[in-house]
Amino acid sequence: MGTGFEEDQIVIEPLFKRFFGKRIKIPYEKIERIEMPPGDSVYFYMKNGKVIRVPDPGIVTFYTGFGEMLKKYRIPYKCLLEDSGGETIETVRENATDTRKAVLEYANPILEEKLGPGYELEAKIVERIVGTTIEFRLLKNGIVLEEANGDESIDGEPLVDEMDLAFLTEWDPVYEQGKYAFADETNDTLALKEYIDGVVLDNIFTCNAPFTK
Repeated sequence: MGTGFEEDQIVIEPLFKRFFGKRIKIPYEKIERIEMPPGDSVYFYMKNGKVIRVPDPGIVTFYTGFGEMLKKYRIPYKCLLEDSGGETIETVRENATDTRKAVLEYANPILEEKLGPGYELEAKIVERIVGTTIEFRLLKNGIVLEEANGDESIDGEPLVDEMDLAFLTEWDPVYEQGKYAFADETNDTLALKEYIDGVVLDNIFTCNAPFTK
């Protein structure tokens, strides 16, 4: 199943059109509210009383268009999962700053030891309505090594990896404020180091090894 955010509607494409029917179109201006209960679906409650179930929970975390739609069309959203957090964006910003500092203090000495002087990790905090992430890029003498940054950000910029810090759990359209839940790596030092070792540094040392030759 594919999800697309068009100018005035969400379009849900079935994985196999031949067997699972037609594409689903959800006009933004006709949505009354959106909820994500336990399970694997997101529910769109329409102003005409209709309820549309979309079996793609990633729609609320992996598509930046989801957050922009909530704000522009003043649509309430709530995650009903038991472990949903209620952190403010101010708390998210504080934790993001602390997490960024911890990452650099841990990763940069390893990079210098393995690759030599001048190599360092850039960690850019990216704040969106749907959540906050950190974009990682490998630098040498302050310059982005494009050949070593094999992935690509949502904005089309080269990067090593993008790590999730916090996810949107509720959106209040009246006050234009969200509530958030933290990813494990944000508040767990061990989980953070395991992620940096197993994903970020592994991408640099293994996946992009040819750039050092």
